[in-house]
Amino acid sequence: MVGLEALANDRYDSDAIALTPVSVCRIPLEVIEKLSASSPRIHAQLMQKWQRALKEADDWLADMNFGVARQRVGNLILKMRNPTNHDVSMVFSREDMGAMLDLKLETVSREVSRLVRMGAIIPLDKQGRIYKVVHPELIQGSA
Repeated sequence: MVGLEALANDRYDSDAIALTPVSVCRIPLEVIEKLSASSPRIHAQLMQKWQRALKEADDWLADMNFGVARQRVGNLILKMRNPTNHDVSMVFSREDMGAMLDLKLETVSREVSRLVRMGAIIPLDKQGRIYKVVHPELIQGSA
């Protein structure tokens, strides 16, 4: 869910960058406003669904900022697994991971390298953004 802040503000507070191909369904604000007037029950259900999505996003971010560096990096790698292929995790740049996890770039690099050395993950690209998750229990166990 992106762009929900447009329901309350004139501008967007955030940017989004897709790491994989995505499909987008854009719902113009005018449609939401008309739905509110013409079908309050459906509008309320839509708002509840969006509220749940926001709560899930908040919970996700809270999980990412819990624990020591080892736990944070491990949690992010596991949460970034492909929903259709749990063996593959697509992560952000080390710098972006550090910003998300409130960790230094060096710390993130060290923890990812440690997981590679342990055999928990295997890099699948030269940029270090795509990993095969071989032993998720080692990631969780090290977390």
